[in-house]
Amino acid sequence: MLRCHILSALFVIALSGCSTLPEAEPDPALAAPVAKQSAAADEPPETPIPEDNLLPLLQAEFALRARDYNQAVALLTEQATLLTDPALARRALRLAEFVTDAERAAAMAVRLVELDPEDGAAQAAASGWLSRTGRPVAALEFAGNAYELGHPVNVATTLGNYEQMDDDSKAAIAEALHDLAARWPDDNEIAIASSLLARLEQDWRRAESFLLPVLERSPEDVRAIMLWTQLQLDQAVPNPLQRLEDAVAAFPANQELRLQYARLLGSEGDYTGAREQFALLLEVDPTNPELLSTAALLDFELEFFDAAQLKFEQLIALGERPDEAHYYIGRIEMSRDRYPEAIESFAQVGPSREFRDAKARAATLLADTAFASDIRDFFEAQRRAFPGNAEQLFLLEADALRDWDGEALKAYDRGLTAFPRSFSLLYGRAMVHEADGELTAMETDLRRILEQDPNHAATLNALGYTLTNYTERYEEAADLIERALALSPGDPAILDSLGWVYYKLGQLAQSEALLRQAHQAFPDPEVAAHLGEVLWIQGKQIEARDIWRDGLSRVPDHSIILEAVQRLGAEMP
Repeated sequence: MLRCHILSALFVIALSGCSTLPEAEPDPALAAPVAKQSAAADEPPETPIPEDNLLPLLQAEFALRARDYNQAVALLTEQATLLTDPALARRALRLAEFVTDAERAAAMAVRLVELDPEDGAAQAAASGWLSRTGRPVAALEFAGNAYELGHPVNVATTLGNYEQMDDDSKAAIAEALHDLAARWPDDNEIAIASSLLARLEQDWRRAESFLLPVLERSPEDVRAIMLWTQLQLDQAVPNPLQRLEDAVAAFPANQELRLQYARLLGSEGDYTGAREQFALLLEVDPTNPELLSTAALLDFELEFFDAAQLKFEQLIALGERPDEAHYYIGRIEMSRDRYPEAIESFAQVGPSREFRDAKARAATLLADTAFASDIRDFFEAQRRAFPGNAEQLFLLEADALRDWDGEALKAYDRGLTAFPRSFSLLYGRAMVHEADGELTAMETDLRRILEQDPNHAATLNALGYTLTNYTERYEEAADLIERALALSPGDPAILDSLGWVYYKLGQLAQSEALLRQAHQAFPDPEVAAHLGEVLWIQGKQIEARDIWRDGLSRVPDHSIILEAVQRLGAEMP
């Protein structure tokens, strides 16, 4: 066995702050421990390290140098569990927190408490991470320990999933929180958590009783004021926002309080009031991107387009949320019928949640105002600008060209030249082949998908349904659809397909049961057409007509329902 300090054994590299990384880029994961530092940190006591443990610790250091944090945290937490050095446990906890590995962070916090029970910060960390990992009762126990050591904890986080817990867990949490409230009756964190628990149990008066002392002690406490307001809304009392309004008036410099007030006004439908409050917030903090974005979106929804565009342009100038800003400016320009300007704005939207809709809107405008070549040119330019989204852009291009004879198919062909194994492009092209009556080509594309993934449920269903509708290969179709249903049980589309092929096979009882299940889950007119036909064939004609009428009420003149009615000679009085 090798005798040395754990820190010095690694030349103070794996466990010594930022020394493993360039000084210009300090790494929070390797900063000072989250828990307390020993007064003798510069002179740690000697700790024996078995030779078997030294290599993994060195491997952890190399992983840190390579910024392979996942490997580093796995190695460090493993060794912290095996060894009895609190400093190592602190470093492991810090790194687990840095990479947001909740399970390892919880384990390391608990381990640190085992090694150093008097470390209040470790007790608090254990409480927090146990709460995040779904162990609220244990979290509250560690919270009590943390309070005893002078480290308050946000115990309200333990109630995050309270309504989904079983009765025993709820009772245990209530008991633990009651004990904390009895021991620290003047603590705001515990009082707010107790009030929240009472609210979850719909005990309004008790919830208020916990909050009132908090509001007396801390009249600016945003959480307490907002929880009180929510309690008033829960009870539908007159003027439920009164205390909140009074607090905003009494503490005009409290931006967080005013922000919550503005958001609540918006959620309650007082958009004018919300706009006024956001205006006041922006007077104080005019370049705050969160405020600008929220206020701009509110202006947009209320159709104050000039004000909204100004704010979105401010965001762009600040380099904040440019994709969101360009997207909404595009929509504003659309509302003004300024299509070239709208297309230009949509073109600037980069990869984001707005990306797909922006490009689809641009394509729609081009489809209404231009030629197929303009759509092709637009998407070619977009693929050059955003090569990482090229596959998605091919799909959007094909969809935009669907009304030009043969152009959608050409777009899919171009896409599959670049992405020959793309499931989405193969599936999309298969649907075009179906619409064109090219069933052999459709089947070829779908089977190319199944060659890569034999368990692709959507493709199994699509191929089986096509064979059912356009061929007499019913047994083969049934096998495909049954496989799809086994992979995706309860899927209404697959249930409909299987019910339909069973009808074709003459298995009427099984067909009716499946189609009823599909129709109940998803009363689509096409499902209604199938179910109505199966019922009609079995002599249940009154019910069949009712099913068809319901389908036509959803989509008047639905072609599949009308075709079935005509083919069966079913009069619809």
